[in-house]
Amino acid sequence: MYNVVFSLGAAAELVRIMGELQAVAVMRASQAIRQALEVDPANEGTALPEDLYYIDREPLRAFFVIDVQQMTVEVMDFRIL
Repeated sequence: MYNVVFSLGAAAELVRIMGELQAVAVMRASQAIRQALEVDPANEGTALPEDLYYIDREPLRAFFVIDVQQMTVEVMDFRIL
């Protein structure tokens, strides 16, 4: 099981998004993202260049990197879909 962490920038962006959208929907989406990434981040996400991935859970898109050796996923940023 992977340890999923949000960078400070990602956490700040999540708070900002909660001010724009329904907070409950944003929290549910962020929790669904965390749960999916804990199990199998590479298969749950879509690969981008430079070892970056993204995953969508309405209304969010999260960008993340995987450290397989440390069994860690770091969410680097969030965006509104």
